[in-house]
Amino acid sequence: MGTNSILSTIEQIEPGVVILNQDRSVSHINHVFMLLFSDISLEQLFQGDILEIHRPESRERVREMLRLAAEVKRQVPTTLRFIRNDDKDRYILIKLIPLVDRDLAEQKISVLFYDITPYITTEQKLMRVPVSSHGEIHLLNPHDIVYFKADNIYTTVRTKSGEYHCALSLGAVEKRLSRDIFHRVHRSYLINIDRVHKILRETNECAVDVAGGEVHIPISRDKMQEFLTIVGLK
Repeated sequence: MGTNSILSTIEQIEPGVVILNQDRSVSHINHVFMLLFSDISLEQLFQGDILEIHRPESRERVREMLRLAAEVKRQVPTTLRFIRNDDKDRYILIKLIPLVDRDLAEQKISVLFYDITPYITTEQKLMRVPVSSHGEIHLLNPHDIVYFKADNIYTTVRTKSGEYHCALSLGAVEKRLSRDIFHRVHRSYLINIDRVHKILRETNECAVDVAGGEVHIPISRDKMQEFLTIVGLK
């Protein structure tokens, strides 16, 4: 993507903004934030610790993000997927930016929310897969992905050169990728058919190439016949 394209994209996205106090309470918000998170009432938002509006399973992750932003004094990006009231998936890029006053004493955190949904999906299909690695956000081309592996409610994404974290479940990823390219060979694995170079029928596995060598991926018994048909062996 060229510089002009990046600038054009940035100009089109007006971020939602939240300013947090040192005790994690909300100081200020902007109108865009209210539109993005219309299901959160102002009373709930301003009533205390921002962690209270998150689900219990998400609070530790949010707490760690805020800690990093405060301690390392740098922007901390991540991605978040949530379902709006109209049942449409939204993909949000978040940046946490530490702020200090003139005396470098009082510290607040500015949180910017960018709705990047139009840039990674079309008709509910993923044109790019949003992932994170070492605090950075990447939008991967699906063709560059070797396989996806279930990681509880999240997914590990493996390319030929590295491994990434995706905030989507394996089931959600499968629904939004082309079945002409990706196939579910196991409850825990979704693989890129074009990356398979060997099938080990005696062990119900297939082999794919990644950095440093070969990875064997299990194929469920109930999926083996369909998989063999897809790759032209039946």
